[in-house]
Amino acid sequence: MANNLSSSSLLKPLVRDRQTEADVPSGYGKTESYLLPKDPAWMFLFWEITSSTLEYIQSQYGAETLKHARTIIRLHDVTNVDYFTGSNSVKYYDMPVLFEAKSWYINAPQAGRAYIADLGYLTADGQFILVTRSNMTTLPPGKISNIIDDKWMIVEGDFQKLLKLSGADYIGMGSSELMQVVGQRWKLTELTTSGAPTSWSSFALHLDKVQDEDIWLNADCEIIIYGSASKNALVTINGKEIELKDGKFTIHQHLNAGDVIDLPIHARNNAGNKTRHVNIKAVREQGK
Repeated sequence: MANNLSSSSLLKPLVRDRQTEADVPSGYGKTESYLLPKDPAWMFLFWEITSSTLEYIQSQYGAETLKHARTIIRLHDVTNVDYFTGSNSVKYYDMPVLFEAKSWYINAPQAGRAYIADLGYLTADGQFILVTRSNMTTLPPGKISNIIDDKWMIVEGDFQKLLKLSGADYIGMGSSELMQVVGQRWKLTELTTSGAPTSWSSFALHLDKVQDEDIWLNADCEIIIYGSASKNALVTINGKEIELKDGKFTIHQHLNAGDVIDLPIHARNNAGNKTRHVNIKAVREQGK
């Protein structure tokens, strides 16, 4: 099994000479979030939430309400929405998240759409409490463009120059004869590739034919393991010690086709006389 665990909790800061290089701050004291496109299928969200923001929300809604609420990312599809108010998105999708993670990869429901990500609390009675809202980002479509290439006109003077440079004089072919040959070739091309989306129409036509006659499917998978333990506990995942942040941890594990993931999670106290154990298994079957 490949141990390709990735998590911000596993990253150790590189110690540098403070006299020659300043430390990068862990935060900037402002609650904000940013959503960036990665490719047609994925986006990357990163954020900072200050303690004063969380204290204000707690004062407005009560500690008991937030205690039983879930922290989530609410991803809004805002394609063709002129002014987003928070409740007029085309669709929205909820996914669990830990505020302490400070960044998250989001699998886009559909390529070529515009999205905004809200971070907030989802209460037990279904109320969403907004903490921070990201910018809008648009994903590329991830498919062949349906824009037909323009046909550019060549004026007679330029055409004669190009004709001479082509060497037509050497093979005894005049401009009218060459124009006739080119016209015949152009008509043949139009008949062969009529309705193709680009100037590479023969390729596009072949691609459409293959997709009509066959079926294909691409999918990828990433599992997210998160949890909490006693603040003084020593926690290991698959034998590797991880650092807790306020007693919490999160791990991202990519799952390739055919992978069988077995992740034993152990926790013990400082004295070593008490332990807890959780074993997580995941299997991704190889497609046929």
